[in-house]
Amino acid sequence: MIIHLIRHAEAIDRSQDIPEEHRFLTPRGIKRFRKVARSLKKLGLEPDVILTSPMIRAVQTADILSETLRHKGDLLVVSQLAARFGPEQLDELLNSYPQAREIALIGHEPDLGALTQNMLEAQASCALSKGGVASFKRSAGGEALFIQLVTGGGRIFTSRSKALERLQRETTK
Repeated sequence: MIIHLIRHAEAIDRSQDIPEEHRFLTPRGIKRFRKVARSLKKLGLEPDVILTSPMIRAVQTADILSETLRHKGDLLVVSQLAARFGPEQLDELLNSYPQAREIALIGHEPDLGALTQNMLEAQASCALSKGGVASFKRSAGGEALFIQLVTGGGRIFTSRSKALERLQRETTK
């Protein structure tokens, strides 16, 4: 199964006036993620299922992805992607969609960075940039083969080592 881990695009800053779950994408975040989604389309992404966190910013990111890819499959909100999403939750979620050949998961940091680190078997911490995508081919035994990293600015890395360098640099921002 091919798995795309997607961090939501840039959202408005945290504020006491707006609850965390209601934070929405900025105009810049929308524009930049449309560029990322177009890159993903050119790369041939065709997820059978798109799963998103219930947070508004993640749902908006999923909508942009779905629209750009002209996705015909399911786009579902799943509470597991809201927080504390790790390898065990990934296995549970993937087991719920055994028919899927390709799946996109839209969520948040630090969960997706930690999951990416786990799938890369990296020693140092990783973080996805806002709107960034890490793609893996996962075997039935759970081994993950790195496919590509698309940054929130639309840059594509197919080299595992260069992607890892970029992912680890994001943790210092």
